[in-house]
Amino acid sequence: MNTDLNICLVVASHRANSQSRRIADYMNQHFLAGKASLIDLYQSKLPLWDGEPLAAGSTEEQNVAEVKARAEAADAFVFIVPEWHGMVPAGLKNFLLWCGMKELAHKPVLLVGVSASAGGAFVIAELRHSGYKNSRLLYLPEHLLLRDVNDLWMGQEGRMSDVYLEKRTRYALDLLMTYTEALKPVRDRLCAGLADFSNGMS
Repeated sequence: MNTDLNICLVVASHRANSQSRRIADYMNQHFLAGKASLIDLYQSKLPLWDGEPLAAGSTEEQNVAEVKARAEAADAFVFIVPEWHGMVPAGLKNFLLWCGMKELAHKPVLLVGVSASAGGAFVIAELRHSGYKNSRLLYLPEHLLLRDVNDLWMGQEGRMSDVYLEKRTRYALDLLMTYTEALKPVRDRLCAGLADFSNGMS
């Protein structure tokens, strides 16, 4: 891992003790040398975005400021997204409402769909359809689907899906690093016109 890059793991579950958080911790320790930063949407307690300013000095304002600072400091993201009733958790959409171009524009994102069963694909499709328009996030063409997550990487020796997904995850994270290394030096140029064209076309 290039230690000059700040890869931020975004845990999209807002449940306590979630499998998404376990997967984030595993990925950080086993694939990212423990160097990744973290935004855990359960711990962050972001208020529901309604477009109104937050009370100065309030806990809510401080929580939002901390999350935005972590996002701004990141060079790239891994969104670890559980599939809840076939959908992206509301907390991730809320995160994308609070964090805008300043924090997210022209930063690559690896999407990771998480499912306790055979799902996960719907959240990938949903995010590829939305969430990037005004933020200008760059979703990688590669993504991961981590199914049967309750059993994944739990130390079951010889489990074929563990071995395959280990290799696939390394491959996807290597791609993310390559994109990030290429884009970080030119991000200022990529963002130069956003003051005039702040909203994506639809």
